[in-house]
Amino acid sequence: MKKSLIALSIGSCLFANTALADIYFNGFASIVAGTATSIDDNNPNFNGYTDSIDFKQDSLFALQATADVGEGLSVTAQILSRGNDDWTPKFEWAYIAYEATDNLRLLAGRQRAPFYMYSDFLDVSYAYSWITPPKGVYALPFDTFDGVGAIYSNNLGEVDATLHAIYGANTDDVPAFGETVSPTIDNIYGASLTLNRDWLTVRGAYFVADLDIPIQQLNPLIDGWNQAGFANIADNVLIKGDQAVFTEFGFQMDYNGYMLIGEYTKLTRDGTPLADEESYYVMAGKQFNTILLSVTYGADEDTKRNITAGVPTGVNPGLDALVAGTQGIVNSQLEKPKYVTLGLRWDFHDSAAFKLEYTDYTDDLDSTYDASLLRAAIVTVF
Repeated sequence: MKKSLIALSIGSCLFANTALADIYFNGFASIVAGTATSIDDNNPNFNGYTDSIDFKQDSLFALQATADVGEGLSVTAQILSRGNDDWTPKFEWAYIAYEATDNLRLLAGRQRAPFYMYSDFLDVSYAYSWITPPKGVYALPFDTFDGVGAIYSNNLGEVDATLHAIYGANTDDVPAFGETVSPTIDNIYGASLTLNRDWLTVRGAYFVADLDIPIQQLNPLIDGWNQAGFANIADNVLIKGDQAVFTEFGFQMDYNGYMLIGEYTKLTRDGTPLADEESYYVMAGKQFNTILLSVTYGADEDTKRNITAGVPTGVNPGLDALVAGTQGIVNSQLEKPKYVTLGLRWDFHDSAAFKLEYTDYTDDLDSTYDASLLRAAIVTVF
């Protein structure tokens, strides 16, 4: 009954006042089946997949409505249902856009943050070669924000340039240290710059945000360090009033049926127990009429923080326990994986494609996480 009322409300919003605006609908969908094999029975789950065939983990359905209300003003809403969220519909986008000039577009509301090369169509699998983008690079816990944005496009001689700047916040629930938390990510600001000439595209991005992440698992350590007189270490364990910095560089070459794509990202969160993260991938592909064959190599590396430096050890058992507990939290995040993905894409229809992928994943720090993943998908836009 509750879902029916939600659907009715959404329908009322979309179809009301049709006489006042032209409303355009489009959408996209991915139906993905996958199964994983792990070398360790204690870690049977890999990216949400087990040794049974799963049809929900990466499957999704989305409907987008855009209303043109005239004089450069439009309203866009995107409703997205994910299989791994029991197909619960959620508003992924909901923003107002204004075409201020032929080159400048202003946006306000919930919108996609331009963190990555494929951010604008992150969930539209039909728009790129993989079933889903490489998870190591595309690993931020959120990809939308509530706020304002500006997109400026112009030509620099033979180069098409696009600058996308944003400011806003995000309060979506995210997983952290085995629990679901409700962070406050404020003052998100930054920009991406994309340059394109013929068969070559390059881009860079830089973003900063203030972090407040309440993690219950860290509270005993924070209290312990404060009671032991190490307020500076307690502050480094507490994730409050800290700053995150995200940088990205990417390129794409598509020449005579040959493709080469790569991205590099780095995430730092100074003053927290969270590790620094660096990731990259390189994909090479060859188009044969309606068939695209590709191979992707990627690697991720986490760098731990020694936030207990200067604390004497072997003197006080209580301090030793605090040091061990704190470094245990830091070490639990560390990964050093690398992966190879072999992919096939067949465009069997003007607006649909079949994809097949095999990924071999190894972790240099802990081989018990080594796994392989086989996925097949039908993806479409409409």
